[in-house]
Amino acid sequence: MTAWPSSGAGHLQRMANSMAFVRTQTAYRAYIGHTADCRDCGHEDGRCPVAEALWEAYKDANT
Repeated sequence: MTAWPSSGAGHLQRMANSMAFVRTQTAYRAYIGHTADCRDCGHEDGRCPVAEALWEAYKDANT
C-alpha cells in the first residue's frame, strides 16, 4: 500500500481542502436537516428565520 507523503505543499493542500469540505458539508446537512423537519419551511413565506440563519452559515462556509 502506498502511503501519502506527510509533508510538502500537496499534503497541506489536501488537508485544507478536506477541512473546507467537511465544514461546508456539515453546514449544508444542518440546513437540510432543519428544513426537512420544520413545519414553517417550504410554504409561501419560504424559509423560517432558523433556516435563513443556517443557509447563511452554509454560504459562509462555502466561501
